[in-house]
Amino acid sequence: MFPKRSSYNLNMVLVLALILSGCNLPAASPTDGTGGAPSVGSIPTSSSTLTSGMQVQFVNLVDGSSLAAMLDANGRPLVKVQLEVTGKAPAFVTMTANGFPTYDAGGHTLQALNASGALPFTGEIPWSPMNGGGEYILVISAVDNDKQSAQATVQITVTGVPVFTLTPPPPDMAGAQERISELILQEFGVSIPKPSVYRFDDPQRPSLSRWIGSAYNSGMRYYIDLFDDTHYAWSTGDYTDPAHRASGDKLVYCRPSGIFRVLTVFVDYGNIGANRDETLAKVPVVVSWLNELYVAFATSQGLSAPLMRVEADAAYISPPPEQGEFLTAGQIRTLTGKDPSAYDFLMQIDLDVNASLASRYFSDILEPGGGVALQACATGNKFGIINIWSSIPDARSVEGGLVMDFNHELSHLFGMMDNWPYLQGVIGPDGMTAPDWIPYVIFGWTDTDGDGIPEIIDPTPYGISNP
Repeated sequence: MFPKRSSYNLNMVLVLALILSGCNLPAASPTDGTGGAPSVGSIPTSSSTLTSGMQVQFVNLVDGSSLAAMLDANGRPLVKVQLEVTGKAPAFVTMTANGFPTYDAGGHTLQALNASGALPFTGEIPWSPMNGGGEYILVISAVDNDKQSAQATVQITVTGVPVFTLTPPPPDMAGAQERISELILQEFGVSIPKPSVYRFDDPQRPSLSRWIGSAYNSGMRYYIDLFDDTHYAWSTGDYTDPAHRASGDKLVYCRPSGIFRVLTVFVDYGNIGANRDETLAKVPVVVSWLNELYVAFATSQGLSAPLMRVEADAAYISPPPEQGEFLTAGQIRTLTGKDPSAYDFLMQIDLDVNASLASRYFSDILEPGGGVALQACATGNKFGIINIWSSIPDARSVEGGLVMDFNHELSHLFGMMDNWPYLQGVIGPDGMTAPDWIPYVIFGWTDTDGDGIPEIIDPTPYGISNP
């Protein structure tokens, strides 16, 4: 659900990729290349819409003009899009190009945050044209804390850089598996003959098309993005399970297999009109939906039961024992009667229109309605005992926030990366479509070496001869 996240540098270890992995409510636009983007030229003139007095406009781009792109330090084409919002302060501004969100080098959605609530607000989006040179329709969308929005549109032609051309056909699955195995051996000195591999094709953003490979073996998770132009990005990280937690504040993933108990604690600041009973009742609905997704994938693999299941309890605290702070174990025991040690993960959801905690700790990556995956299977998190924190700024968004936390943030704890090409069109618990961030294949839930055992529970996984 939620774009602005951790940095992802080519060929560098991402040991901090999930520690401050902030995730914000998404714009309603296609992101995986399967939706229909408008054809260039379908919106001929610049426009701006007014909602509750808010207006947004491009500052340095003129409709119908040509613009020469610069090159950034990494040789990527770069256009700095400057914008201004008047009338009402926005929370953030995002941009689409030819109907698709704009991304940085790691595939994270770009946005201009107005953390200080400035009015008028001026911002900049450093856009790298997804197809190099050529024609683009750019749409900037300003959204305020009341979820009101305003848009402006401009059509431009990017010059000075070549149009992206497709490389030779990418390898097939066997070829990708072989190449990713070679890269794991090259980068980490470990032989993984048959890693899990997943194909992502994006005709609208061909520079993001790639094979994704992963393996969990002997306490280490390996991850490779093999792009179609043959460059690759990699990361690695420790993993364990709740019964054998690692010590220290280093990020440690959890092994994506087994039953995980989650305690969801709502902290009501009393400013969004939340109803305690209605809010608590949403948790089992969303958790049941999540487990149905796990079951559906297991069934597709011919398995009689899913490889992972989530059980959840819910509790409610109002008012907050300390505004803008994480809950402690003692506060949870005293105020809810629940023992935190009985759970694998603790999820704190602040019902707070001001997102007071985010303003204190995560003002640079989160706006109201965002969430953060803090720690998985290690002790010593510098923020305390909470594994997942998020805020909900509107009582009508409780179910949507829970979907984010249980589908997206929870997946982070097992190794899902923020540039994962999530699935669209999944039916959510409310009957509406929702994004699905669970990387089923990458979690090792398929059999890649042909021995009939999914790799995450295989004693000799990924074709390794010795356990």
